[in-house]
Amino acid sequence: VVLAGKTLFNFILFLAMAAVTIPGFLILLDWKVGSPLAVAATMLAGGYGLAVVSTFLSALVARAGQRNVLFVLIAFPLVLPLLLTAIAATIEATGGGFPTTPLRVLIAYDGAATGGAYMLASVAWED
Repeated sequence: VVLAGKTLFNFILFLAMAAVTIPGFLILLDWKVGSPLAVAATMLAGGYGLAVVSTFLSALVARAGQRNVLFVLIAFPLVLPLLLTAIAATIEATGGGFPTTPLRVLIAYDGAATGGAYMLASVAWED
């Protein structure tokens, strides 16, 4: 329950930041989006995966010394596939296409990250 609440908070925070930054990119950088629905789907799927992974990893390293360094070292290989897939989906959506394959990968990643985080949550908070 704690992991779900923290994940939900991180996801809502991501959505709030995206609601500010995406219009900023559209206006200030003259960013032309070919498929706004695909960009929104990419942001939702990518943001959820980022929220789940970062919440779980922060719970893992909460009791460790040198938390910042440990978080970066653990998070990099877990977040990299998510970011690369989200970038590929955003590029395809900007061109006007609907990124079916990258979105499927993002949704599968979200499911795997959610399942793994909830199976290992009790271990992360164990004394």
